Amino acid sequence: MIQELSPSSEEPLHNRTTERATKITENILKEICDWYEKKRNSKGNVNTNVMTAGLYMTEHLKKKVPLFEKDYLTDSQVKGAGGSQAKAILQKHGESRKFTSEGGRTSRRTRAYAIELAEIINRKNKEVGIDRLGEQERKQVAFRLQNWFVKRIQEDYFDKQQISVEIDPGKPVRKAVEALVRESRKRGGTTAGAVAQHLVGAKLALRFPEQNISNESYTTADFQTNRAGDFQVGDTAIHVTVSPTEKLFSERCKENIYNGFRPRVLVPEDRVAAAFQLAEVAGVSEHIAIQSIEDFVGTNIEEIAIFSTEEIRLGLKSLLLEYNKRVEEAESDTSLKIEMPTNL
Repeated sequence: MIQELSPSSEEPLHNRTTERATKITENILKEICDWYEKKRNSKGNVNTNVMTAGLYMTEHLKKKVPLFEKDYLTDSQVKGAGGSQAKAILQKHGESRKFTSEGGRTSRRTRAYAIELAEIINRKNKEVGIDRLGEQERKQVAFRLQNWFVKRIQEDYFDKQQISVEIDPGKPVRKAVEALVRESRKRGGTTAGAVAQHLVGAKLALRFPEQNISNESYTTADFQTNRAGDFQVGDTAIHVTVSPTEKLFSERCKENIYNGFRPRVLVPEDRVAAAFQLAEVAGVSEHIAIQSIEDFVGTNIEEIAIFSTEEIRLGLKSLLLEYNKRVEEAESDTSLKIEMPTNL
């Protein structure tokens, strides 16, 4: 689980790690990584107190080494522990998402984990001589160790949280879909594409309950299932993508047209213009329907609800329930599920 440490955009240029500091950091990380992995429970999860202890102890390491309990502990907790401190540290590493509000401040487990980390740091100090480094190099080591814990928070906390957005049933449904696509994009990787695909699938399942709307993992290629697109309804091949490419139009859509299908490409609102341009370059713009995911899903839900506010609220709830059901059936990554807003 030891990963390459990439410099944070928040790190000043003069703090770039020296070769000596890099070697010492990698040496310490081997033991910290083993310690961290042993904290996983039977489901593979790690308590956030383990993560926050790492943030605070690497912050204390910036100031001195070896670390004595009087340096980093009070009678009941870790010095400096708290939600605001955790937030500030995360922001130094370019992470602005909301973490635990208490930041492990009120948990004695954080205190216990901090003691364990201090023992590792002090033991490694005797071995590699952190205290023989200059102040700047010691801060480099601490910063990079801290960055490692930030990465663990991103992978073991943020990436495992269900997608959560505020949804107002009084607004057009496209606004809710827009918020979900926007939030999923923040996670990077393939999350946005998977969310878009399963939102469209959920909408189709609600709109055409009598038909069998396919439900495949986002990573399943069309050719593996002999599908004309991500979804096939009647003689229409529906392609869902958050990043339209020339290949989609010049190969997949042309193939659809040749085989007698009506291609429809669904993209986020801010990619519609680009999709039209790509279709024109491929020479198929007259034969392809291009529409935003927000409108395709949102308008249909409102139509099913006969444009009634109360029915739209129920329609939104049905959409999210169907979406979560499809994710559970097709994906191994449950963090793709959407948290049900209390107002629905």
